[in-house]
Amino acid sequence: MSTSNTPLLCAVWSTDELGICVASQESPCGLIPAMEGLTLRAWLAAIQADDDPEIAMDLAVALERVTPFQIEAPIYCMDGTTRRVIISGLPDCRLGASGMQYQGFILDITGQRKALEDALRAAAEYRLLIENSTDLIAHCDTDGRYVSVSPSYSRMIGWPVNEIVGQLVLDFLHPEDRAPAADALVQIFNGAALPDAVEVRKLHRDGYYISLGTKACSVIDPHSGNSIGAVLVSRDITRDKEKLGKLEQLASRDTLTGLPNRAWITDRVGCMLAQGYDQAYTTVFFIDLNGFKAVNDSMGHAAGDALLQQVSERLQRCMRPGDSVARMGGDEFVVAAACADREVASGIAQRLLASFEMPFTIDGREVKIGAAIGISMARFGTASTQQLFQNADIAMYQAKARGDGSYRFFDPTMPPPT
Repeated sequence: MSTSNTPLLCAVWSTDELGICVASQESPCGLIPAMEGLTLRAWLAAIQADDDPEIAMDLAVALERVTPFQIEAPIYCMDGTTRRVIISGLPDCRLGASGMQYQGFILDITGQRKALEDALRAAAEYRLLIENSTDLIAHCDTDGRYVSVSPSYSRMIGWPVNEIVGQLVLDFLHPEDRAPAADALVQIFNGAALPDAVEVRKLHRDGYYISLGTKACSVIDPHSGNSIGAVLVSRDITRDKEKLGKLEQLASRDTLTGLPNRAWITDRVGCMLAQGYDQAYTTVFFIDLNGFKAVNDSMGHAAGDALLQQVSERLQRCMRPGDSVARMGGDEFVVAAACADREVASGIAQRLLASFEMPFTIDGREVKIGAAIGISMARFGTASTQQLFQNADIAMYQAKARGDGSYRFFDPTMPPPT
C-alpha cells in the first residue's frame, strides 16, 4: 500500500447535538471520504487503516466524558494512499450546547512521522553498530575529555564506561604518544582533516599497552560552524604491527643465520657515510671463508648450513657496541664499523680472524676453516656506499690470493686481482 505526504491534507469539521458531522472543509477537496451525515466514531471506523482498538477506545472515552481529544491514526484516502493524521476535537462550551457538539481539525503528519521513524531507525541502527563494533568509538569535547565511548572500550581495554567518560583522552595514552596525539586533536578542533590514522598506544586497565590506529574527525555545530569536539574511531593494530615486524624482519634478515642481510647492511653503511660519525672512518670488512666449499661438498649442505650458523655466532661475539655484522650470501659476511684510523680497523680484523682459530664442531666432527678479509675505509663525503663495498671486495680477493688467511686494506695503486 502506497504512502505519500504530498499534497498536505488538512480539514476542519463540526458535529451537531446528535454527534453527527454537519460541516467539514478539507484541502485538497475530496481527498478523504465525506464526513457529513456520519458520527465521528463511524467515520473513523470506516477509514481507519489498522485494527488498533485503542484508537476507537480513546475517542469513545473522550466523547463520553465530553473532554478535548487528540488522536493519531492512519487513514485510507480516496487517492489510494495511506496517511498518518492527527484528529483533534474540542467540545462546544457555549451555553445550551449539547455534549455531542464538537469542533475540530484533521492534520496530515505523514511526512513528520516518516522523518521521525527514519530518525529513530537510524538511531537504533547506529546504536546497534556502536554497541557491537569491535572498534573503539568515542566522542570527546574541545577540552579533550571523553563525552561518550562505545562498549568495546570495556571489552578491549578493560576500562568500564563510567571510568572513562569525563577523563582526558591523553591520560590513557603512552607518555611518548601524548604530544603527537595532542597536536592531532588541536589540528582537528581547528578544522583540519587528518588523512592518515594516528598510531597510539592505549593503556589497558591491567597495566599494559595496546597499539591502536585512530582516525578522528571534528564535530561541527551547524549553527555556529565551530568545532564542539571530535569523534575518534580506533582499531587494534597490535597484530598488524606484529605481522609488519615479521615482514620487515624477513626483508632485512638472513633466514639461515638470523643476521642482517645484504639490503640491511647496505642501508646501514649508507647511513654511516651520511652522518660522518665525528670524522671517524666508515669501515667495511668483507669476509670470505676459506675451506667452506670443501666442508659443504664432503659433509653435505646441512653440515654447511650448521657451519655458517656457528660462524655467524662467533662473528657477533667480536662486535663492539655500534658495530654491525651481516651475511651477504653464500659464505660471505660483512662487518660495518666506525674506526678512528687503520690501527683500530686492524685490531677488529685480527679479532675476526682469531675467532676462526678454534675448530668448529659439526655432527660430532671437528672442522677447521679460515677467512680472508678485505677492508675499505672512507670519511664523510669521500665515497659512495657502492664504492666502499666494491673496494672492500677487491681487497678481500687480494687477501685471498695470498692464501694465508689474512686481511688487506684496499690500495687504489694495486691492480684488482684477476
